[in-house]
Amino acid sequence: MSGLKTYLEYDVRAYFEQYTQFEGKTVLDFGCNRANFVRFKPHGNYTGIDIKEDTINKNKFEFPHYKFEHYDGYNYMYNPQGQEDLVLKNHYDICVAFSVFTHHTYEETKDIIDTLKEHCDKIYLTYYSNKDRFAYEKVCWFRDLEPNMWDQISTHDVFYLKTDKWLWTFYEDDWLAARLHGKCMPTKFPKNDLRGMQRCLEI
Repeated sequence: MSGLKTYLEYDVRAYFEQYTQFEGKTVLDFGCNRANFVRFKPHGNYTGIDIKEDTINKNKFEFPHYKFEHYDGYNYMYNPQGQEDLVLKNHYDICVAFSVFTHHTYEETKDIIDTLKEHCDKIYLTYYSNKDRFAYEKVCWFRDLEPNMWDQISTHDVFYLKTDKWLWTFYEDDWLAARLHGKCMPTKFPKNDLRGMQRCLEI
């Protein structure tokens, strides 16, 4: 089990290609992690942003032909000392955010999305649905948590599964779509694939 809990490589671009095409478009990868959007297929105009400076530095070394930026924003799990507000200088055709807002509160998500909307024509973000018990149980397995809160999660519009160092957010699909003015979409990936545990909101 411990081997599965380290950094995972997975094709983020293939996930979002379910919903849009990227050729000839400028792409902002918000919460880019280890550049999984360009790791499996190159892209002409790509910028990755992440709150983990060491991750950005590794990406710059491994993919020197792309632009990577460190944003020292607050995140309960990954950057609890972060204090910067998100500031973007450029405009992008598409912003993707895979498994990013799954670790934010709704209020934090809304603030960031408002900024992204000013700089991006389209936004595609993933989220955990409170209708997907399999994903919840997989999260519990992944972090050695007891899967005993499903009844609470499944009856709340937004629910935070929170420990002293972890945070996952589960949303009721229509509730999230209405508040962020987006459209919720399922994924074609199987549930036992990391990309199959998250749904997509198109804004």
